[in-house]
Amino acid sequence: MTVLALACVAQTAPPEPEMADIFYRLDGSNLVPLERQAPSTRSNAHGFFVMNISAVSEFAGARSPVRFKSGERLDFVVRTVVPVFAVDPNTIYCLRKLYPKKKTRELPIMSGHFSPLGTSTTSTPAEGILPVEFSRYGSSSLKMTTGDLAPGEYAVGHPHGSAAFCFGVD
Repeated sequence: MTVLALACVAQTAPPEPEMADIFYRLDGSNLVPLERQAPSTRSNAHGFFVMNISAVSEFAGARSPVRFKSGERLDFVVRTVVPVFAVDPNTIYCLRKLYPKKKTRELPIMSGHFSPLGTSTTSTPAEGILPVEFSRYGSSSLKMTTGDLAPGEYAVGHPHGSAAFCFGVD
């Protein structure tokens, strides 16, 4: 009886990622891997007496090979090393809109204007962050649920992390 009861519990337990901080799309009871990218930082400066500068995080490829349909509600699952009840998940993880270029996808980080009369810089850490809802999932994971996403390129992960998990919506 005990073995049968444990087998039933094991079958109803939701699938969770094996390692922390790696995002998957939850498709029914399957975990679908996303495109893992390590962004590089690129900056530009233009001008002589008056200079304009900008910096972006850049992801290789104009489009993610991982694609989902527009109008679908997307659920993502991530195992977290922080206890799921200890902190607001919105301070740890986020969903961002990426801006496709010819060969890359970009996320603005900073822009600025320098002149002999003054300096102005704008850091944009919240640029492209979209609203999501979090809920507990399994014993040590979180489920991130998006609203309807417009066609485009997106990434989930830590706001300032060394890796992002990318996907596209058609």
